[in-house]
Amino acid sequence: MARGQRKTLTVALAGTPNVGKSVFLHQISGMDVVVSNYPGTTVEITEAAVRHDDLEVKILDLPGIYSLSAVSGDEIVAIRAILERRPDVIVNIADASNLERSLYLTLQLIELGFPTVVALNMMDEAKKRGVSPSPEKLSRMLGVPVVPTVAITGENVSRVFDEAIRLARERRAGRRPRMSRDIERAVAELADCIRKNIREIPHGISPETVAIRILEGDRLLIEEIERTPGGDRVLKRADALATRITKIRGEPPALAIARERHSLAALICRRVTEFGPVKRSVTEKLDHILTSPRTGLPIMVAVFLLMILWLVYFGGWLEELMVGSWETYVSPHLSRIFSGMGSVGQVLDTGLNWSIIGVLAVAIPYVIPFYFLLGLLEDVGYLPRAAFLMDSVMHRIGLHGRAVIPMLGGFGCNVPAVMATRAFVSRRERLIASILITMIPCSARTSVILGTVGNYLGLPYALAIYGVVIFLIFLAGVFLNRALAGKVEGMIMEIPPLRRPVPGPTAVKMWMRTKHFLIVAVPILLVAGLTIGVLQTTGLMDRLVSPISPLTSGLLGLPPVVIIPLLFGFLRKEGAMVLLVSVAKTSNLLEFMSPLQLFVYALVVTIYMPCAATFAVLGREIGWKTAILTTISTFLLAIAVGSAVYHINPLGL
Repeated sequence: MARGQRKTLTVALAGTPNVGKSVFLHQISGMDVVVSNYPGTTVEITEAAVRHDDLEVKILDLPGIYSLSAVSGDEIVAIRAILERRPDVIVNIADASNLERSLYLTLQLIELGFPTVVALNMMDEAKKRGVSPSPEKLSRMLGVPVVPTVAITGENVSRVFDEAIRLARERRAGRRPRMSRDIERAVAELADCIRKNIREIPHGISPETVAIRILEGDRLLIEEIERTPGGDRVLKRADALATRITKIRGEPPALAIARERHSLAALICRRVTEFGPVKRSVTEKLDHILTSPRTGLPIMVAVFLLMILWLVYFGGWLEELMVGSWETYVSPHLSRIFSGMGSVGQVLDTGLNWSIIGVLAVAIPYVIPFYFLLGLLEDVGYLPRAAFLMDSVMHRIGLHGRAVIPMLGGFGCNVPAVMATRAFVSRRERLIASILITMIPCSARTSVILGTVGNYLGLPYALAIYGVVIFLIFLAGVFLNRALAGKVEGMIMEIPPLRRPVPGPTAVKMWMRTKHFLIVAVPILLVAGLTIGVLQTTGLMDRLVSPISPLTSGLLGLPPVVIIPLLFGFLRKEGAMVLLVSVAKTSNLLEFMSPLQLFVYALVVTIYMPCAATFAVLGREIGWKTAILTTISTFLLAIAVGSAVYHINPLGL
């Protein structure tokens, strides 16, 4: 069957960051998406599958990028995905309110020779700014279909999808944008050399496209050409042509080609855009309030407090609902079944039943609403504004304000937050940020804080733990800033426009993150619970905990048996709480520990060593020696702080 007639098509979504790709994907596919790391990388791509008439359509949501220069991790993954997966059509989502910046990537995508549709998104934002790009004029200048869209409301999204399917069936690509005569001459000569010397061109792209990317210095493609028979002659010719361009232009070909694209993007933007009067909108006024230190900092504190308040009360209600339902309708029947199974039944009742109660009591009620709130703050564009506000504070700990974004992401999960520090140019900043991120209470530790202290002792005590941890992070940052030689780089970052919240895409993010928790964490917690059941049933628990009781009972004032959930907490932080319910054999932890013990336990769990996944990523990103030293340091810090709080009891618990 011919390629254009096959029953399965692949559509790639490409665009700059914050252009609305995730909203676009949600409008097309709903919640049926899969997020995974691209092979050999830690950069995520999102995939979805939908039906369109008689077709099965696979959609690839590529990372947000500004160009296909194959320099950053996101750019490498994007160009690899396009060349290796060879989509039938590319949907380029461009920002109508900032068209010139988006067009650079658009021109590169068209150069690749794949059928391309441009979705001119955020037309409503453009109108507010007095900008009116003409889709018809833009289509004529680019030689590809252009559809105006407002993805957040779903306007014309299906039309873009229909246009993409039509182009994919026809296999009709746009015309390659032309450059200046000297560049075009070099491209033609190198393309001719490629045709003569290489029988099979990598990825099936045109010789002209290969020529442009070689002259630009695309390392991925150059390495493939080196391994291809005849490639040495092509690269030798490319070097000669690059030297010629440098002599003519006074700059290397990569810079000359980039300058050509920027000039063309500016020219197209001028010709297709009309500008009208600009009125200061309510959004701009709100933006000024959020980014002004006088008003923005109190608002940021209020946002944080409201998040905690919501999590405490909504999470508490959800916990009562879930645990109450389990203990009323399921747990008695399981206990009755297990009671007739002897020792095995005792293990299952102690381990499995109480571990499930722990998951329902601690993990799920607080993880789900936390992920929803985090996704909401991401989608409305608040996090970059928090980064802007915190720039001066972050300089005191050796970082710039942009580091706030991965650090705030650390409240969700430390693992992707540590990986996000790859965007920092300075190794010193990566080192400081990665170490500090391991101390940030992730969603798992938040579930421990709110499921114990917030639920049993009240909101002020939960806030006290956050206060202690944030103070320790600041002290650690000041120490690292002084101990590590170097200076803080200046901050240049894009602040996307504020957008009204849309529950659909936020719910998709929440579900993807929650699903990962359910798939990865819950099985570990259940196996750990069964292990505890075996230890308790066989009497091995006492033998294991007695040698360590001077640490748990003497220094921290905790029941000796809590060392077991503390150890399992290294695998998953939720385990330290879920398995505490298991060893306590009660969902009311005040029957097992005093208020002071509960506070100390939650504080120690929040501070002590990163989880296994974070430890592994930390070792890979900044070195195993540093990862081990960080783990030992945070463990000793947790013991010291926990011991001090227990013996001094500053809160009078």
